Amino acid sequence: MAHLRRWAPREVPAWHPEHVEQPARAVLPVLPGRKKTLLKGLTGQFRLVAALLVAAVSAAAVCGAAGPRHPVVPKGAGCVTQDCHARLLAAAAGAKGGSVHQPVADGECAACHDLALSAEARFVKGAPAAGGESPEKARAWDLALCAGCHGGGLLALAPSGSTRFADGTRNLHALHVQSGRGRRCLPCHAPHAARQPKLLRERIPARGGAQIAQEYRAEPKGGWCRTGCHAPKRYAR
Repeated sequence: MAHLRRWAPREVPAWHPEHVEQPARAVLPVLPGRKKTLLKGLTGQFRLVAALLVAAVSAAAVCGAAGPRHPVVPKGAGCVTQDCHARLLAAAAGAKGGSVHQPVADGECAACHDLALSAEARFVKGAPAAGGESPEKARAWDLALCAGCHGGGLLALAPSGSTRFADGTRNLHALHVQSGRGRRCLPCHAPHAARQPKLLRERIPARGGAQIAQEYRAEPKGGWCRTGCHAPKRYAR
């Protein structure tokens, strides 16, 4: 029955970046003090049927009608522990120039996540529900989520003072997302941790399961970038 005790969400929508961690394991509640009573005196097939019924009732307590729910996180407990989301920061561990998103480093997961939301959207605020993951909706919630903390000026063509990703007076963040090609934040940036500075991924997920290489180097007054999207480019503030 071990397989009944592992909580597994449904498949992640195709638009969702691959960076997300698998949810923490949750032990389903098994009606404390009742399980042994229910199974006492039963043998063979009757015992198996009773055990399955207990598991079904326990699963219903966690899943409910809306699908799987995240297990309750005790007040004051962190999200990244040895047992839960242990690989979340592995991308930056030991990497020269690796970076960690500040809310993650501070344990402020609720800045982007709400455990009352759908598991199919990885409990991400504003993420479209399953079946509503069109590219337009994915881009809209992506930009809204990031701009909620970083400010709308991050995406404005001018002025460039709201971002350090600028070439002279040109806001290069805005140049990427306002170029008419439907660019957004999460394909290039990892939300938790990355092996490169600025949370930049080494591989950008693309349509059809393809991945585009991305290499970045920080420089004193700017940076240098090379991707499969364009030739090597350098910028200076």
